[in-house]
Amino acid sequence: MSDATTLLCPDCGKAIEVLMACGAKSYFCNHCNELKSSKRIQAANPEAFPPKDSE
Repeated sequence: MSDATTLLCPDCGKAIEVLMACGAKSYFCNHCNELKSSKRIQAANPEAFPPKDSE
């Protein structure tokens, strides 16, 4: 995922803030005022998370 990609909240469609600390990422929606699951963020923004090759 590039830094220029804007992730959208799966609930309200507004931009998500990505918080990074100690190698972990958290996804926060300022509009909903809550953290969002990474699985739901990935499902709502499939173009930002290309499938990994399984070799």
